[in-house]
Amino acid sequence: MAESRKRKGVFEVYEKKRKASEVGNKTRVFLGDSFQRWHSLKETVGLSTDAVVACLLLT
Repeated sequence: MAESRKRKGVFEVYEKKRKASEVGNKTRVFLGDSFQRWHSLKETVGLSTDAVVACLLLT
């Protein structure tokens, strides 16, 4: 008979999500009121990702 997988506990699931969120928060930038300007620059120049916009602005 096939073995059934053990269901993860609530705490394990929470910890996994918390760690993933923690990694994402280290690279997150809050633009606030500047979001509209960021988005219009991205469209005007024709850039595909926010990372490319950031590289453009940093160089």
